[in-house]
Amino acid sequence: MKPLKKHIDYESLPRCEATEPETVLEHLCVVKLNGGLGTTMGCKAPKSLITIRDGLTFLDFAIKQNEILNAKYNSDVPLILMDSFNTAQPTARALKKRGLKLRSFMQSRCPRIFSDTLLPVPSGPNDRISDGWYPPGHGNIFQSMHLTGILDELISTGRHICFISNIDNTSATADLSIAKFMLDSGTEYAMECTEKTSTDTKGGTLIEINGHLMHLEMLQVPKANVEEFLSTRTFKTFNTNNIWVNLISVKERLSTMKMEIIVNKKKLASGEDVIQLETSVGGAIRNFERACSIRVPRSRFLPVKKTQDLLAIMSDIYEMDSEFRLRLRLDRPIPNQPTIKLSKQFSSLSEFQRRFASIPHLADLIRLTVDGDVCFGSDVVLKGDVIIMADDECTLEIPSCSLIENKIVSGRLRFREN
Repeated sequence: MKPLKKHIDYESLPRCEATEPETVLEHLCVVKLNGGLGTTMGCKAPKSLITIRDGLTFLDFAIKQNEILNAKYNSDVPLILMDSFNTAQPTARALKKRGLKLRSFMQSRCPRIFSDTLLPVPSGPNDRISDGWYPPGHGNIFQSMHLTGILDELISTGRHICFISNIDNTSATADLSIAKFMLDSGTEYAMECTEKTSTDTKGGTLIEINGHLMHLEMLQVPKANVEEFLSTRTFKTFNTNNIWVNLISVKERLSTMKMEIIVNKKKLASGEDVIQLETSVGGAIRNFERACSIRVPRSRFLPVKKTQDLLAIMSDIYEMDSEFRLRLRLDRPIPNQPTIKLSKQFSSLSEFQRRFASIPHLADLIRLTVDGDVCFGSDVVLKGDVIIMADDECTLEIPSCSLIENKIVSGRLRFREN
């Protein structure tokens, strides 16, 4: 086993000529993975319905981006959602409220398993609805597309090039150059990978075993090797979960498709230890002979896993371009996204929202660490390297219109405007 070293450079891909977009787009469909709840941010609602900018949600961004693509090229690329039993109804209500209709299909529902007995938690299909079931990861996408009929429908209408991405990645837009590459080269599966940084701890990576591409997730790594897996010295790129597949090839391999099983250990609210057996869409790469990795710029990867990620994309660190993508401001003091670390007091979305009267101005921020019971007034400006620490069992309030630049702010006092 060794890290994959050979990638196709995105910049080397031929660009679409003026007359080509129509031909490329008539074969394209877009699927957004919409099965997750914002549980890491303390949410019980679909993650896609979290408001991120200008009153718009992740779902709104996906819809707007698709509308702009179709308007620009006079095309009709379908946007399709893969929902789970957790997200289907709330998403449908949100779309109805907006007067919109989107194609969607639901992924499978699987029973959790008791860790000690290895028996299923629910005794039947209607038992323990609230805690006995789970969506088995996005590796379930191809089987779900087949069972719901969407796979055959897309193939029959000529839309066999499918772009799949997480709905919380607002930078994952349909790319004409990659779509053209898929058509022209006969590639069956392409994974967008990007340069790994020290903050990318959860992303999977590609490895080679006996000349075959395989996907490796952190949950599959033995504890003794986790540090090596996280290191940027050994594994220099990681999976953005922007995946391109040829659906005709998918259908041909459905009956023989093999996936790595990820054992995810959980504890229920009742205290019971359970197991979830999951698969990832990245793990499907092993089934395709004509598969590759495309090294893409970091600008195609902007995930939101925690509230500190949410703070970044809600702020003026990013600007919106003409295609409704968030782009890092060009006038920043450094060309990278700042490092933002918020303590556990900010981990839930409700607490995050309560602690910011308005989102601070962070355009010139390099690094921010906030620790403890801290609250921010409105129109706060943070520049350079800023550390804010509240003393134990005390609240530290940053007053409105404060400017903090390259400072350490700490203590137990309640700051007030003069």
